[in-house]
Amino acid sequence: MDLLLRVAPEVRLSSSTSGLRASLEGATVRVGTGVGSRTLSPGTADGNAVHHSLTELETQARQAQESGDLHALGSIEEAFGSLHLEHHPPRRRPEPPEPATISAKERSLLQRKAFRAALPQVSVFRRVARTKARAIAETEADSFSHTLDLAHTVIAQHRAAALDDQWSDLADHDRCAVIAELEAEFESAACGCTCVDAGWEPDTSRGYVTIVSRYPGFDIVAERGPGVSSSGRRMLRRRTRAERNALYLSGLASFALAAARRAIIVAVAADDVHLVIVRPTEAGEGLEPIYVGTLSREAVTLRPSLADPVPLLLGSAVRPLQFEGPAHDLVAVAPDGDVMDIVRLCVEAIGEAVGVEGIGKDIGDANVAADGEVVQAGSLHDAD
Repeated sequence: MDLLLRVAPEVRLSSSTSGLRASLEGATVRVGTGVGSRTLSPGTADGNAVHHSLTELETQARQAQESGDLHALGSIEEAFGSLHLEHHPPRRRPEPPEPATISAKERSLLQRKAFRAALPQVSVFRRVARTKARAIAETEADSFSHTLDLAHTVIAQHRAAALDDQWSDLADHDRCAVIAELEAEFESAACGCTCVDAGWEPDTSRGYVTIVSRYPGFDIVAERGPGVSSSGRRMLRRRTRAERNALYLSGLASFALAAARRAIIVAVAADDVHLVIVRPTEAGEGLEPIYVGTLSREAVTLRPSLADPVPLLLGSAVRPLQFEGPAHDLVAVAPDGDVMDIVRLCVEAIGEAVGVEGIGKDIGDANVAADGEVVQAGSLHDAD
């Protein structure tokens, strides 16, 4: 099956502290509306669970490797393999906000202020005039309170209408709305993903989004891991290359499924997620695509939650994953024009951020990974 990665010509990638970000040039400036339920921010607690961003996990993994922390390595590697198990509340049409009302205490305060403003102007010896001034002040205070109530009602109705419009755009799979919502979600979660396109497949009428994701390099899996000695004592033992590759592939599969789940939860009308995953090269001076595939909403939502995500990753790859050597080392996918165009855009964005000479004016000058060659313009890991 061929995969056509439609990248909108007006989409521009930029690099920020949280990773790559996509924006639409020439379109009306939009930000994520946050309509419907949203997931928790990284590092916040939900019951007994604590959610960490991909960048945090990567940093913790390298620190644990350097310190040889047995327990930390075990928990971090377990977290990498269970990213797809994180709960993402489904988006729902937002409830209209309740109009704000003035409390009885605030109304009483308004009346007292009106009284104090009116009564000093009338002599205390003129009881009839003071009674009349008090009645006028009370009427003015009530009128001001009713005006505030009306203003709050109008504001609430305006916000409700704006939320309805934003939700309608999201439900209709409007390109600008979908990209804005996904970018806000990805930036909040710091999950290493960015949305570069959204739309409808003309032949099948299925909604799609195109996501570019950055995953850590192979060195994220430690050479030594938790093990048991011959006497039964827990210890760090050296792993084989094949064991490290298996752990890395398992984490990659979990990450891909998590990215697809997060995308379809936000893009409520999307049926397919076109996913391109890139990683830094072993030299740390470039990046390479390691997975290109399509995950459908049906495949993501109907599978058992505890099922191994690796078969799903292998089966959904439109460009077959490339393995080399007896240990099955995962290498860059076979070069493809559509994929490399996306990689070039990523390189240009990173080059502009870090000031790499020669990047930014002509992305065609970038050296793209192909049959052992890699893009020499910084890495997504450096951008983070």
